[in-house]
Amino acid sequence: MIPRRRLSAVVTAIILIGGWMPFLAGCEGPTPAHPAVGRTVGKLPLASLADPSRRPPTFAGRVTLLNFWGTWCPPCRRELPGLVRLADRLRNEPAFQLVAVSCGGRPPEDIAALTESTNAFLNEAVSPSQRSAIEPWTDPDGRTRMIFSASFGFEAFPTTYLIGPDAKVRQVWVGYRPRDEADIAQAIVAALKEAGSAAVSAER
Repeated sequence: MIPRRRLSAVVTAIILIGGWMPFLAGCEGPTPAHPAVGRTVGKLPLASLADPSRRPPTFAGRVTLLNFWGTWCPPCRRELPGLVRLADRLRNEPAFQLVAVSCGGRPPEDIAALTESTNAFLNEAVSPSQRSAIEPWTDPDGRTRMIFSASFGFEAFPTTYLIGPDAKVRQVWVGYRPRDEADIAQAIVAALKEAGSAAVSAER
């Protein structure tokens, strides 16, 4: 259950907020009619670049922002710091998680090189106080990208999926526009509110 007082604080914080290479999607933005909307996301073969022993993230029961990005991708480099700012504001909200998947060239990934380039970018683009708000993940052998390419309409970097606590895709943003950070924040707030309402109803 997400306490209503906590949700109010989350809403207030977010309102203060104030983007193997198919192609780069510079400025497309949200796509409400995206074919992935309504599809269920199962377990994905992702690996943590920070801690190889970590298990892959799960999606049921949480609101997830799943982002595919790369340090080589200019729109991704503009977008990711905003997603980290958002995750930082929600770091005390256990019902939310940011899963940012750093992608290099053609899979399989060179994990050592990818870890180095990812950390170098994050250390440069993200403030030290926000750095712990993101745990970078990767798709070692490209299977996650293959799954999303075949079933979730993934064909460009960056692509961001909002996944509800029912593990279903709710909204998709392809490419990056400056206004996307606020749009994504509003969509997350709505999903957290719904998750909170569902938990309240289940307890009655």
